[in-house]
Amino acid sequence: MASIFNALNIGYSGLKTSQIAIDTTGHNIANAQNPDYTRQRVVISPNTPLHTTPGDIGLGAKITEIVRIHDEFVYKRLKDASTDNEYSQFRKETMDEVSTYFPEIDKNGIYNGMQEYFNAWNDFSKNTDDTALKTNLAQQTRTFTSTIRQTREQIATLQNSLDEQLQTAVDEINRLGRQIADINIRINTDEAGGDHANDLRDQRDKLELALSKLVDIAVSKGDLQPDATVDRHRIESGDAYHLSIGGSSFVDGSTFHPLVIDEKEGGGFKQVYYQRQDYEKFDITGYLHGGKVGAILSLRDGDLQNVMDELDSYASSMAMFTNNLYAAHATTAMRGDAEIEEDQTVQNSELPIREGSFYVKVYDIDGNEVAKREIVVTKEKTFGEIAGFINANIDDNGDNVTSNDVDDFLDASAKNGRFTIDVKQEVQGLGYTFAIEEADKEAPTLFAGALGLERFFDGRSAADIRLNKALDENPTRIGGNGAPVAGDNRVANSMIELQYDKIDFYMPADSGNLYTSDTLSGFFRMSATNVADTTASAHASAETSEALLNAVVDEFDSISKVDMDEELTNLMKYQTGYSASAKVITTIDQMIQTLLNIKQ
Repeated sequence: MASIFNALNIGYSGLKTSQIAIDTTGHNIANAQNPDYTRQRVVISPNTPLHTTPGDIGLGAKITEIVRIHDEFVYKRLKDASTDNEYSQFRKETMDEVSTYFPEIDKNGIYNGMQEYFNAWNDFSKNTDDTALKTNLAQQTRTFTSTIRQTREQIATLQNSLDEQLQTAVDEINRLGRQIADINIRINTDEAGGDHANDLRDQRDKLELALSKLVDIAVSKGDLQPDATVDRHRIESGDAYHLSIGGSSFVDGSTFHPLVIDEKEGGGFKQVYYQRQDYEKFDITGYLHGGKVGAILSLRDGDLQNVMDELDSYASSMAMFTNNLYAAHATTAMRGDAEIEEDQTVQNSELPIREGSFYVKVYDIDGNEVAKREIVVTKEKTFGEIAGFINANIDDNGDNVTSNDVDDFLDASAKNGRFTIDVKQEVQGLGYTFAIEEADKEAPTLFAGALGLERFFDGRSAADIRLNKALDENPTRIGGNGAPVAGDNRVANSMIELQYDKIDFYMPADSGNLYTSDTLSGFFRMSATNVADTTASAHASAETSEALLNAVVDEFDSISKVDMDEELTNLMKYQTGYSASAKVITTIDQMIQTLLNIKQ
């Protein structure tokens, strides 16, 4: 049965409801500048009424729940957009740095160095006996090769820096994952009675968003719970929680499975492993995409490695074809720098030696050709067999004279891991020299260049290409002639023609298989253009992802962020309700006083 004290309780319930509503509104206003806060709203419902005749008598109001206005679908789009944007922005910044290593438009860098290098050969070809021109060629070669090495070193340094950043990023991922697992425990505890741990869920969302910027994540939070009676945008997650990275369970409720970093077996860059509770590890590096980690792996193992491989291919072919031509310069000894075995076939060596033939020529002290032998190279021949053919007792001239053939002057060997050719000891000191020339210059075997028998360049990649040590120490030993006679400039002319010839380029990571055929300048321009195109593509992707992220952020903010106008309106509304409830209590108090006065 209703009484005057019920009316007093109704007023009190109004006071209490308005007070909680004002507290919640104040909480929203206080966190209006907090980018990780989701606005909250009180849900007010009537207390259970008294069922009487002629009808129900109300008993005031109550706060049934305090909810946050959160749309899980929009939040997922925000995480995805953040993942893509972080990936794109990191790639753009890194490729911007890489592009500065190729300053070709400023007449500086590798391309300009190559032009100056060939110009030096052109000057040298006019007088191959001029010491000053030899010194100039040596200096231009030093500058050119130094620029190649420096450029590659800069890229390698950046690549190693990315490898170190991967460690830092994985440490951060583990820290965030551990915090999410700890928060899940607190959320489950606080929500065990049916309440909403709104601020804890905000903290978890903040960690998820930070994690999504590091790597692409997949989060499952059980059945989603929409509530259009509160707000049409309210779609909250359930109690279950599962977060996976690279297809592997990372956080399962309160259980956390860390990622670990370790070097790849056989050396190389760090790899990311998923570690189970029994400490068994699984390599998931290839399954990590998006975010900063995805960008690091894409750049380290993809874009930067491709740039380095192309630079290595450029330097390797430059050295190999140059050395192959330089082997036509007569000398007394050739020492290969490629590791080979005597019984190893040409095909199994993985050196880019082609089938065909080359000539071994012997000159006397006056530069006259005294012996010549054609050496046929096939893929099935071993290096020992090729050396044996040079040493074979064959009548090269067909004159039945046994003392004027190649084997009478030279001794070849494929032992001790190197291919070597020397003037025989018994004729040393008599002025005999020898050279190697291709039988078909349009289809060279590259035997001398691939083995490094007579080198103008030392090194086999952009990391170590440089002027041959002996020539660097004494540039006067540089030769531009074929036969050892004054006025012969065949080798120097061949070097000049090399810049216009199409040559083969081999990618180091592709087991010596042919990558493309182009001129030296054409191949380098292609490589530099690839860097420019990749950088431009990264810029376009970054702009697109940023625009998409801004659109999703605006949508998310319109749903979940604090609107000061709305909150101030609510504050006035609840303040008015609080005052009205106080007036009800004052009125009831006066009624009670009247009753007491009647009794007196």
